[in-house]
Amino acid sequence: MTYTARYPEPCNKDMQGLPVLMLKHDAPEQFSLMLQQGFFMPVPKVCSLREFLCKLVGVCGVYTEKSLQTIFLDGSAVDDIDQAMIRPGCRLALSAAMPGLVGATMRRDGYFKRMREGISLSSRQEKETDSQQDKSFRIQVRLYNAVGRDLAGLFLHQGIIFSSNDLIHFFKSRPDQFFSELKNIKFQGKDLPVVQNRLDSLILPEGEIFLRVVSGEKE
Repeated sequence: MTYTARYPEPCNKDMQGLPVLMLKHDAPEQFSLMLQQGFFMPVPKVCSLREFLCKLVGVCGVYTEKSLQTIFLDGSAVDDIDQAMIRPGCRLALSAAMPGLVGATMRRDGYFKRMREGISLSSRQEKETDSQQDKSFRIQVRLYNAVGRDLAGLFLHQGIIFSSNDLIHFFKSRPDQFFSELKNIKFQGKDLPVVQNRLDSLILPEGEIFLRVVSGEKE
């Protein structure tokens, strides 16, 4: 079941000047494989990881404490999402609890967390200047396992940056069920037809695309 607590108003208004592809799809969790591959996301200003998750994406409350069991920021394991800071160029990976001893060791505030002190995120981080805090930037995000399925709708609702070639490859690899849930396509504000429930005829420019996916009443 997807996490649908609340969908914040998208704050990425300028789309970073990229071509915009808008899809209306009733099952955004079907994009989870693509989100595991990794994508970029605009962030309006430096903030804590909790602020990024809750205020920007909409992942709040019980889910952040119970379901986000493994978090890596720039290759370091995160225990405290209030102390971890989202800064320009950082790499964020979110996962549910992983199996085995490795999973138990990497789990947030788990019993075995002392075994990974060498790769844990330090609680001491440099403070940003006022000018740095107010500048928008992008980060890289990967969503693994159940987290990718649960949170796909929230991240895609805000909008992500993805390679146009990788996006076309993803569409071509999707089963018919994926296209049965696809209701509308807009590129640069213009409606495009879905030909025979496929997107093989979709032509996108080389480079990066700003992709936003909405579903039903969340539009």
